Parts: sequence; structure tokens; C-alpha cells
Amino acid sequence: LGTELGSTSNGRQCAGIRPLDITNKQVGGQYLNIGVEQYLVRGLGLVSNAADIGTIMVAERNGAPVYVRDVAEVKEAPAVRFGAVTRNGQETVLGIALARINENAATVVAAVKEKLAIAQAALPKGIELKAAYDRTEIVDKALKTSTNALIEGSILVAVILFLFLGEFRSAIVVIVTLPLAMLFAFIMMQRFGMSANLMSLAGLAIGIGMMVDGAVVMVENAFRLLSHARESGRPVNRTHVVLEAAREVANPIAFAIMIIIVVFLPLFSLTGLEGKLFKPMALTITFAMAGSLLLSLTFVKGEFCRYPSHWR
Repeated sequence: LGTELGSTSNGRQCAGIRPLDITNKQVGGQYLNIGVEQYLVRGLGLVSNAADIGTIMVAERNGAPVYVRDVAEVKEAPAVRFGAVTRNGQETVLGIALARINENAATVVAAVKEKLAIAQAALPKGIELKAAYDRTEIVDKALKTSTNALIEGSILVAVILFLFLGEFRSAIVVIVTLPLAMLFAFIMMQRFGMSANLMSLAGLAIGIGMMVDGAVVMVENAFRLLSHARESGRPVNRTHVVLEAAREVANPIAFAIMIIIVVFLPLFSLTGLEGKLFKPMALTITFAMAGSLLLSLTFVKGEFCRYPSHWR
């Protein structure tokens, strides 16, 4: 609703009348610092309804005040229309649901959909509520991209390791590190209050190829030392050989993964909109690479020691 003024006097009588915004202006006066507290200084208009507008003095004639009610009719009326929303060529009503800062987008959208169902039940027949933009659809697509990247990366790792090592079971150990590294990244994201948005999921998709580096190096070195030990004809202490292989490549693997993480450090210095966009991606890749390093030094060599049948 708005307030409508209709003139009841001629132009001569209205000459010299002051605009209403002068008599009821809202003015900002910056702020005052008192101790550790800061106070805003504002001049607020006192008009609250149509009757108050009618009591505003707009002019003076021979010492007598002239009020708005003397020169105009004040009444409530529909606000002036500034635009319209159309969909498929027909006029419609648009509403926007805003999520709070650091809230999970999927949780917010699910809660909004529940409220929409309640609102739809209260509307008259013929009026339907439809989602024009659902943020979870884009997140689901990004999640699907990450899943496809995981599957394709696993297949490529299995094929490459089988071609170079001639052993498929060793490829399984490396493949298992991919979902485990992603699980580690998701756990850290939850720990630090990060949501699975487009950029964080993109970080997982980008890091798929880098997550297997440490595991591949560990597998190849253990395979090489076990092969040499088997060719020597002496009894093979599998645990000792695998631990020796891990000691040889532990430092190179650690430094290689740390170098990859360091590459993304400049993204952490970004501020404003750029920081909000790229920090989640950098953090996700950092978490995933840290998980792959941990798995390379623990899970991979542990699996080699536990399952001797890998190296028949």
C-alpha cells in the first residue's frame, strides 16, 4: 500500500508550498564512538499513517499555518507499480528464498520445498507454485561430475597399472584410495563447516588425477622390490620388503603432494567475491591430497603386507 495525495486547491493557492520530503526527511548522521561501543546517529521521520501526513504544515498565510489536509486529500491507495514478472509470456508472481551465511544449500532447499507444499495447500484452485530456479539441481550435476570423474579415473588407473605391472589386484589397492581420499575430504569439509557447493565439488573433480600419485608410486616401488626379492631365490619377508619400499619413497611422495598443495596456497589469500569462489576449491583439494598422502603411507603398504596373494 501507499499514500495518495489529491489536490483540492488551485495552483495559485498552492504556490510556495514546501515539498513533503523536507518536512519529514530521514537523515543519517554517521556514528559516535563512546568507549568500546559505536552508536548510529539518525534523524527519523515521524509520519506513520495518512492522518499524520495531513497534519504536516506546508506553508504559512498571514500568520496562519497551512496543512496538507487544507490543500489536498490524503488517503491510502495501492502503491505505484514499477514492473512485472513474466514466465512463458504470462504474468506471474516471483518469490526468492535467501539462505543464511554458511548454511547448507541442500538443507535450505529441502526446508523451502516443505514450506511450499504447505503454502500450495492453502492457495485457491488454479494457482500453482513452481520452482523457477532450484540450486540443488546444479549441485547434483556437480556431484554427478565428481562421481563420473571418480569412476573414469578408477578405470584408467586399473588399465594403466595392469599394462605396466601385469597385476590387476595391485590396481585395486590404488583404486580404493580414491573414494577413501574423497571421504577424508568430505569429513574435513564437515569439520570446518564447508558445504558441498559447486566450487568444492569442482575441487574434487580436479584432484582425482592427483590423488592416486602417491599410491601409484608406493605400489610400483613395492612391486619392484618384491620382484627382485623373489628373483633372488631367497626366502622373502614380505612385511620387511614392503616397509623398506615405503621408507624409500615416503619422502618423495610427501614432498610431491606438499608441492601440489603449495600450488593452491595463493588462492587462500584472495578476499571478497574471489575468495568466496575459489577458497572452497583450494580447501577441498588440500583435504583430498592430505588424505591421499595419509592413505599412501598407511593403507597401501598395510594392504600389501596383509594380502600376500597380491604377489603370486
